[in-house]
Amino acid sequence: MHVKILGPMTKQAELLLQNTAIALKKLKVKAEFEKVSEFQKVVAYGVMAFPALVIDEKLVAVGSTLSVDEAITLIKQLS
Repeated sequence: MHVKILGPMTKQAELLLQNTAIALKKLKVKAEFEKVSEFQKVVAYGVMAFPALVIDEKLVAVGSTLSVDEAITLIKQLS
């Protein structure tokens, strides 16, 4: 699984990254993480609010910091 956090690395983006990593660990799913803050790359996803979460090239969350439980639910839906 490939996970991208889009946007400037604010406290909210770091929290989204941490919560997603915890969720994946609880689900025993291995993943590669990438932080994408370059404006042109972020805009290519059509993102207008930050932070944003992309899993396996699917934009799955925009403008919010998911809790661990929300991330687990989302990852299960994608599987």
